[in-house]
Amino acid sequence: MVNNGLGYDVPMKPGQVIAVRLKQGVTITRVLDTGESDVVISLGRNKQARVPLARLLMETDAVVSAETEVEALREQARSIATGINLEELWKLLQGEGKALSIADLAELHWGRRPDTAHKLALLVHLEEATIYFARGQGGYVVRTTEEVEETKAKSRRQEEKAAAASSLMEALASGTLPNPVTDSQRPLLAHLRGLAVHGDGYARGELAKDLLGYLGPITRDPQRRAFEVLEAAGVLSLDEPLELERYDVPTEFSKAVLEEAGSVGLAPLLQDPKRRDLTGLAAFTIDDATTLDRDDALSIEALGEGQGWRVGVHIADAGALVAPGGAVDREADRRMATLYLPERRVGMVPPALDEQAGSLVPREARACLSLLVRVNEAGKVVEQEVAPSVVRSRVALSYEAVDEALQDSSHPWHAALSALGTVAGRLRAGREQAGAVSFERPEMSVRAANGEIAVRVVSRTTPSRMLVTEFMVLCNALLAEFCIEHGLPAAFRSQRAFSAELDGKPVVPPGTPEGPYKQYLMMRRLPPAELTTTPSAHGGLGVKAYIQASSPLRRYPDLVMQRQISHALSKGTPMYAADAIASVAQRAEVQLKELAGIEEERKRYWFLKYLAREHLADAPPERRDLQAIVLDTERSGPALLEVVEYPFRVKAELSAACKPGDTVTLRLHGVDLWRKVGQFIQVVNPK
Repeated sequence: MVNNGLGYDVPMKPGQVIAVRLKQGVTITRVLDTGESDVVISLGRNKQARVPLARLLMETDAVVSAETEVEALREQARSIATGINLEELWKLLQGEGKALSIADLAELHWGRRPDTAHKLALLVHLEEATIYFARGQGGYVVRTTEEVEETKAKSRRQEEKAAAASSLMEALASGTLPNPVTDSQRPLLAHLRGLAVHGDGYARGELAKDLLGYLGPITRDPQRRAFEVLEAAGVLSLDEPLELERYDVPTEFSKAVLEEAGSVGLAPLLQDPKRRDLTGLAAFTIDDATTLDRDDALSIEALGEGQGWRVGVHIADAGALVAPGGAVDREADRRMATLYLPERRVGMVPPALDEQAGSLVPREARACLSLLVRVNEAGKVVEQEVAPSVVRSRVALSYEAVDEALQDSSHPWHAALSALGTVAGRLRAGREQAGAVSFERPEMSVRAANGEIAVRVVSRTTPSRMLVTEFMVLCNALLAEFCIEHGLPAAFRSQRAFSAELDGKPVVPPGTPEGPYKQYLMMRRLPPAELTTTPSAHGGLGVKAYIQASSPLRRYPDLVMQRQISHALSKGTPMYAADAIASVAQRAEVQLKELAGIEEERKRYWFLKYLAREHLADAPPERRDLQAIVLDTERSGPALLEVVEYPFRVKAELSAACKPGDTVTLRLHGVDLWRKVGQFIQVVNPK
């Protein structure tokens, strides 16, 4: 005997007709077998299922022997259900407090004792339309007027939402948006966008996937499907940096931050008697031609025969411009660094600071922190001083302009640049003797604007870039020594010395030519750099200690270290304790890697789009094939290669005869911009 809670207490037996709730709703079926806590039911066509008794809604006294009899009873119940008016029954029973069985309700509705088909029809109706009655212990309870009105209102809202979703998806299916987009549709559109941008990381992803269901079966990649739908309607584009939204990178400054940045006054800083007036030095900046945030300048003075030179490395005093704990400081801390993308720049601080008040623009006096170094003719540092200063850059030079000036003895900056080049060369030689390892892999510059993509391969070995690199290394190494000498807590970047051997074997086999393969072998064995508040040597750079403080307008840890040094110069004490420095450094380590990843993703996207334009099948025959150096064939999956024309790594299946170091010919046969993957095949016998 089983009590189903609806007023029945009937022994169950094979063939008995019952009603159960399955995932698809109420089902009228027959019993095949019974257990203590479950029952085996027929699902037609020789199918069956075991369901718990908790899903049992109703037992009947009907017993059948064939599935056709059950189907006939189902059809009869469906036919009867079309004439049931639950609202009238509800009105009749208003105020009834006790639960009523199906038999009682059926008798009240039809005015006579109901048969099995009528009871089943009413049960199905009550379970599918729950506005007026609620299933409870012992039967069905009459809902109050308030409950019914609330249920109806909820139903109307659901219908409106369903209609809004349907019309939205109908429009999106045709590649447009509803005109206008209603208030009900805007959040739905936002959910689709959330799925397209964040994928499985989007909290309301299931809701967005339900919306995609209006367009047909959901694909294995709903994120891509959501993006494609929105792209077709002009809502999203792969050309826009969706990574900024994906990684929650702020792109706009608040009113408070902009106002504080705009109110920074230079006059008090420039008139500070504690600042050394170095405006008489012939200082200049060296950057990319498009750079606006110029935060370092150089100067050099010859000290006479055999006396060497005095070199000045002048860093924009961002620490003095940005008030500690202020709106700009908090925002810079949150952003951690300036983000440089092919299509845009996202500044760490507002343009009023990094392009104006802090930028070392020509012919304008600016507050700086200057490192003044006397270097002898052998390239040894014999004297150094750090001082707050006022500097006036004479000219802004591009790397290309510097290279040209070094070749032109009549150029007005030839002498100063040549002297700096001489000192830089001797400093570099000294670092190499101390174990420094130089990787001369070229960089690729990618710029995108107004539908145009400019790709430029930039050599790191040009005199101008080597010159700037040397003096930035010198600056950061000497500032690290300053921190050590004055007991200042600092974030030291260290690295174990590079070893040319591994397990007694050379990392680079003898005879390996210079180029991508040799660089790859060396970089694989280069020990990782570490960040610590304990001073330690940086073997990769060949210096005793190293911090990063030369880009305070672009990196927040540099700004913090600059403040630390400036405060010690002014007050004799550090501004930040070791734990505060460590906190900034540790957060920066994570965020800077994330930002570098975003930069690399966007660079890769635009470069692949450029490759598709320049090297796909419709390109001139001489542009279809690319030479590449094999880097690694032992990894799982396709081999790793580096394209010769561009410093860009790709994967491709190669013939078994290919080995690392070989040069092969690749042909680009497709680009998947969504996944940022180029599809390359090896051309075995190129023509």
